[in-house]
Amino acid sequence: MTLAKLRAILRLMRVEQWYKNTLVVIPALFSLKLADPSTYPRLAVGFASLSLASSANYVLNDIVDLERDKLHPRKRARPLPSGQVRVEEALVYATALASTSLLLAVYANPIFALYVLALIALNQLYSLYLKEIAVIDVVTIAMNYLVRTASGSALVEVETSPWLFSGIFFLALFLAVSKRKAEIVIAGHEARKVLKAYNREWLNQALSTTAAMVMATYAVYCAEVPLGRRLIVTVPLVAFFLLRYTLAIEAGRGEQPHEIVMGDRATLISALMLIASIFLLVYAQP
Repeated sequence: MTLAKLRAILRLMRVEQWYKNTLVVIPALFSLKLADPSTYPRLAVGFASLSLASSANYVLNDIVDLERDKLHPRKRARPLPSGQVRVEEALVYATALASTSLLLAVYANPIFALYVLALIALNQLYSLYLKEIAVIDVVTIAMNYLVRTASGSALVEVETSPWLFSGIFFLALFLAVSKRKAEIVIAGHEARKVLKAYNREWLNQALSTTAAMVMATYAVYCAEVPLGRRLIVTVPLVAFFLLRYTLAIEAGRGEQPHEIVMGDRATLISALMLIASIFLLVYAQP
């Protein structure tokens, strides 16, 4: 295998998107499980399983969208449309990735494996049907993030506050809606079929609503959960991040969350400060 071929396969796998699977750590973080070194091997296996499952989904999605991507000015450079990887090869890679993912998941925790299977099924429903239906598309994306987080609870066998799950869902919905707006800002309504059903006014209202729900659920979590009371001081950071992120979208910093965060220094700094503050406050001595 040549280096160019290996690079094409890694691009097909969307390795740069694996950061989304760090959501599996959240239940362990907020249940103080990260203080136990024995938790880390299980989290590592869980992260690997989710990442391979995500890559399998990306490969299958590219196969489904192959003919459409060939006509897209940017997506036609992807490994499949450009011919760097053949469809037959891609199917083999997707099968191997999904199989390895499920084997790792079963090894880590059988209940966790059910979440991984649900994640694969949900992504295929999205790729084949749901991504063409306005509103359902962004809700499905948000559910994708929620399944990742819930899988973390099963992985380390802890109960997680419903308020924390609600906050994750609304944050994911905020990010999904913001991605649709960013696509319109950067590429217009022709970037994908479902964008024709959206307009900027509705997207702005949806962003405001989802951002407010993130703030509300996070504030309730901080007030209602004993551990969360330490985090009340981070509420202004959450508000700043959401507002600055929205501003970065309007400025056309990117379409993907990591592009937007990395493309705006203030957004990046606020995100890093928020993560560091949460970790320090959760694990601070009483």
